[in-house]
Amino acid sequence: MPTREPVFKSELTSEISGFISKKRKASHKQISETEGDVEFLNILEFIDRFRLFPDGLFPAQRFIIKLYYNLPLDDKNKDIPITDKYGEAVKWHLTEVEYLQYLYDNKRCNIREQDGRERRELVLILGRRSGKSALAAIFAAYELYKLLKRGHPQAYYGMPSGSEIRILDIANDKEQASIVYNDIQGHIQAIDYFKSNIAHDTQTYLRFRTDNDRKKFGPEGKGTITATFKSSIAKGLRGRGIICAILDEIAFFVDNGKSSAERVYKAIKPSIAQFARKDKKTRRAVGDTEGRMVLISSPDAKEGFFYKQYQMSMTGGPESRNMLMIQAPTWEIRPDLPKSYYEEEYAKDPAGFMTEHGAEFSDRVRGFIEDARDLQACIVPDMRPRQAGIPREPHWAGVDFGISGDGTAIALTRIYQGKIELAYHEVWYPKKKWAECNPHLLAPMVPYAMTLQDVARIDIDAIADWFFALSRRFYIQQGVFDQWAGPIFEAVLHKRTLTQFELRNFSPSETSQMFHGFKMSMYYKQLALYDYPIPQNADAQMWDGNRHSPLISELLELQSTSGGKNIIIVEAPKIRGKHDDQSDALVRSIALAQ
Repeated sequence: MPTREPVFKSELTSEISGFISKKRKASHKQISETEGDVEFLNILEFIDRFRLFPDGLFPAQRFIIKLYYNLPLDDKNKDIPITDKYGEAVKWHLTEVEYLQYLYDNKRCNIREQDGRERRELVLILGRRSGKSALAAIFAAYELYKLLKRGHPQAYYGMPSGSEIRILDIANDKEQASIVYNDIQGHIQAIDYFKSNIAHDTQTYLRFRTDNDRKKFGPEGKGTITATFKSSIAKGLRGRGIICAILDEIAFFVDNGKSSAERVYKAIKPSIAQFARKDKKTRRAVGDTEGRMVLISSPDAKEGFFYKQYQMSMTGGPESRNMLMIQAPTWEIRPDLPKSYYEEEYAKDPAGFMTEHGAEFSDRVRGFIEDARDLQACIVPDMRPRQAGIPREPHWAGVDFGISGDGTAIALTRIYQGKIELAYHEVWYPKKKWAECNPHLLAPMVPYAMTLQDVARIDIDAIADWFFALSRRFYIQQGVFDQWAGPIFEAVLHKRTLTQFELRNFSPSETSQMFHGFKMSMYYKQLALYDYPIPQNADAQMWDGNRHSPLISELLELQSTSGGKNIIIVEAPKIRGKHDDQSDALVRSIALAQ
């Protein structure tokens, strides 16, 4: 197993400020940063000086840090092992220069070689357990060090003297965001240089005084540099200057209209752009922005904002000139994890292993039902939809409402012999005839079916009549539909005396819980479903060698994406002609029955 490599050493690590001899300045000219008459430790010297990685950096970690901060890559020492997916069998060793070429050739980095230009927007795609948070915290701590070392950073960036400058960690929720923040806080509390500048140290933010703050506001006065963390609510991120933004696990930001990854990115991008060095006379920007944006995450499916940024980085056009993309599996970054860990994770989820740990974007959104045999085990042979229920036998109705684009579906379940049994389901799609929508039924429940079929827009009153006709054949104890139907539909149903139907404003978390509940009931064989009629045409799609009815086929086609921590979003494939109306109705009915 490869071992940790020692962190980069330099004579400059012996001191952070004060007198530095001209001889030492000359000898370290290549690796020390000089900006506006202020000389900084470079980031590797900074890590070494304050022992932020006491056991040393792993070779690939050191490579990422050097490439992002444009430090010269090593072309002599073959320190980076390329291994199998268990991090075990070493195929060959590469120098840092060779590793960059290797990544580029495999479309895992967007640059072939260093060109002397520093790219400030980092798209870092790493597998789980690869130490993403530790790297992000190092970037944030180093940018904080540079601000404080400058003494009066506002003057350098052409900002009013008392302006706040923020280092910000953003994640899907505050719990996730606090992980990187706690790492930053740990670095700061361990470094005397930072301690002397702390104005406030709390569980949610750190505030620091610069040399200019002490002159302007007094030794115990206001501090203008802040490090904090936020959840991914875009409207709360606009405004104040952000010199370093870390978007942690951005592939899993919930897209609810307020905290989508793209909205967050657009909200903070202008705040970062202002941090370019200004000409003192003209006050115009000199060069590119020095603000940094770190988009760091394990990957998900080949869709969404994070995947879009990955694709953009590879274009080589003007939109990607400030972007650096690096993609690496866990075993390349963290060679210390045991082979048994990877073997266990692979055994748990072979399909997801290369996404979760191999850092590869999934070729498709994962199927909600991973193995068709699990659903097949809940199908009762020769079972058919019932035409009516036993008098006063409770049934639960799940409804998915649509009138123009999607269809309106209803599913009725009952409790029978200790299982939740699908008793009946029906669906109407605009511009389709009844028999085409419901090949499993003998005749429509509504005698005047023409009011529903083959029309561009299904009438709400006709749907209410349909549900009323169903209620005369089945004792519907409770029914539920989502907010997209609105209170108008609820009022129309209640006017037909169907007061057992109610509107529910399902949150993403509640919807996710319903689908989790369906899957658990399926795994424990607590469902009884009919698979009828099974199409006989040879073109019908097959799962595990079997053809299935439209409802079962729809369930098997459902795709699942992550909507954040412990939340899944389940929907039909984004392909013309695919629907999830019957599945949604069934899952809601089962949730009521449970």
